[in-house]
Amino acid sequence: TSGTRSGILDILSTRRQALKGAAGATALAFPLIRTSRAAAQDATTVTWFAGRDTSGYTPTQVEAFNAEHSDIQIDYQEQGAVTTDLHDKFVTVATAQDSTVDIVSMDVPFVPEFAAAGWTLSMADFLTEEERGEFFPGTIDGATYDGTLYAIPWYNNGPGLFYRKDLLDGAGIEVPTTYDDLVSASHELATDDISGYIFQAVQTEGGVINFLEYLWGYGGDLLDENMEVILGDDSAGVDALTRLVGYIYDEQISPESCLTMTTAADAESVFAAGNAIFLRSWMTSTGAMLGEESQVRDVWDVTTLPSQDGSAPGPGCLGTWNLGISAYSENVDAAVEVIKWFTSLEQQTARYLDVGHLPARPAVFEDADVQEKYSYVDRLAPAFEALKPRPVTPYYSQMSADALQPNFGAAMAQTITPEEAISAMADGMRQVIG
Repeated sequence: TSGTRSGILDILSTRRQALKGAAGATALAFPLIRTSRAAAQDATTVTWFAGRDTSGYTPTQVEAFNAEHSDIQIDYQEQGAVTTDLHDKFVTVATAQDSTVDIVSMDVPFVPEFAAAGWTLSMADFLTEEERGEFFPGTIDGATYDGTLYAIPWYNNGPGLFYRKDLLDGAGIEVPTTYDDLVSASHELATDDISGYIFQAVQTEGGVINFLEYLWGYGGDLLDENMEVILGDDSAGVDALTRLVGYIYDEQISPESCLTMTTAADAESVFAAGNAIFLRSWMTSTGAMLGEESQVRDVWDVTTLPSQDGSAPGPGCLGTWNLGISAYSENVDAAVEVIKWFTSLEQQTARYLDVGHLPARPAVFEDADVQEKYSYVDRLAPAFEALKPRPVTPYYSQMSADALQPNFGAAMAQTITPEEAISAMADGMRQVIG
């Protein structure tokens, strides 16, 4: 209801003011979050393991849910600063068959891994085929393993090319549609104080995702439809890595500080501070660009990623977050009710309007308030529908950690060549798959 959204906004405003009042603190500078409410005596407590929400918005939704429900109360627990922390904590708990966790937030690669291990429940009985049709097909695919739905899409994420509209317009430069356009525009507009292009080039999943988008952009992939390693069978991998390395050392449109940007927020903060012309980041970064502390709030815009030849937008990586239920939960019915509430059209619409987290439901884009606030929706919607998932295999997390990330990091730091990195990635993935 509209009252629910109003209540969430009131809670969000109060939380932000309280956080700003802390000495030297910002609205996002809080440690591990644990949100719960003194439950009614007969209420069922549902424990939710989540990743860090740097927007601070999910805790406000939890408080609103708890205020509205006397029979169910959420004990919301954020696990660490990065996604890997959440993954590792849930693996530890699930391996012990611990029943204290009910709901777990899942990045796309977690879905097949947790499902194959038997750690999460099938959600097939909790979301009908008709209801699944109300989500973007790619988000449902990303929540499915071996033909079975194991999670419900919570909110979507995909990348965009953020840019300084004022600077491009002032110089009469068209928005880049190719990699070469990005280089030439960066050279023309960058200064000693403003970098050309910011992207994560660090040895993390965020860095690997940047590599994957260029790998796909050059026509390559990691695995084929049979889950056989094909990286290195053509030149796409080397071409992709060479291009990304070149941005830093050859074309010099990207600063070496990209090598230290561990989180997406590290990259987006440079752009939001007015210190970059272009930024590859997730669409959730719109919240930072529109925030009170943004130095670019009135002069930025966003478009689709560039591609090799500009004939179509560059491929973007699907970054959906999903909600699933631990196989050892003793509160399944209550957990389902919580998940249905958070993944509803109303809550996804509120989340997009308030903090810019892309919806997993296309109907959100039809909302009049959404179209008024986000003028780019119609322009970027086709790209959102075409987002590409990382390989849907229970081995992906290990492949990334053991083979992709270390070799990507080494190539970006120029301790090995792109050719050596691709060869080592392929060999490492084959070892993981066995």
